Formats: sequence, structure tokens, C-alpha cells
Amino acid sequence: MIKHFVRRGLPVLALALLPVLASVPAADASSAPAAAAPTARSDSHFYGGSTLHKNQAWTSGNGRTVLRVQSDGNFVLYKDGRAAWQAPGVWPKANSAVFQEDGNFVVYDSNGNPVWAAGTWHKGHYLSIQDDGNAVVYNSANQPVWATNTGD
Repeated sequence: MIKHFVRRGLPVLALALLPVLASVPAADASSAPAAAAPTARSDSHFYGGSTLHKNQAWTSGNGRTVLRVQSDGNFVLYKDGRAAWQAPGVWPKANSAVFQEDGNFVVYDSNGNPVWAAGTWHKGHYLSIQDDGNAVVYNSANQPVWATNTGD
């Protein structure tokens, strides 16, 4: 029985341990501390036809930035959990926010009437909710055409 285990069991055990052993970092001969790797951005992008309804929010990849149509009819950007921007003249009428096919970013009331717009008609390509605390509409050349100006 021991011969059977040695002949068959050890190679299988060794193969099973290879991924674990391969993931252990090799010893570094230098004593200098390693530089921290840059943090990758994970901004959220929304394209034409994207709709945000009352009591819903769009969030940046790291969760730091939240753009919300609130239950009280306000349209607010939160940065680090605090209100940093709100669409002027919207409260208490906001029912939905739409990044439209025509590139404009618009807030509508419950009757479908626009109550605020970013003014990006035929300019906007996508809306980005960014990790730095900003919401930005970019054109097709990836240049900003509108922003909340709340980023770091």
C-alpha cells in the first residue's frame, strides 16, 4: 500500500501543490521597499439611452462617486458620501435622468417634461461617473463637454 501511495500519490500531491507554490513570491535580494502600484481607474460609462429612474443611482467603479435621482425629486452627485453638486432648479421635480441618444444629458419630471439639461445635444458621446468625484460628459474624441466640476 505504501508503495502504491509513493508511486501514485506523491506525484499527484506534488502536482496539486504546484499552483500554491508558484503563487509564493520569490525572495528579493534588494532591501529597498517596493513602490506602490498605481491604482487603476474604474470609472463607470453610460451611453445613449441610459436611464436613471427615481430612487436609483449610478456609481463610479470605486464607489466614491454616486449620481442619484432621489425620492424627494432632487438630482444630486455625492462624493465620499456627501452632497457635492445638484442640478439647478430640479428639486422637487426630478423623476428620471437620461443620457440621450442625441448626446444630451437631461432630467425629466413625472410628465416627461425636461426640467434640466447639460446642454450637450449633438456633442456628448458618453457620461462618465468618475472615481475622482466628478461626473463628466465626453465627446467622441474623449474631450469633456460638460462636468459637475467636483473632481479632485
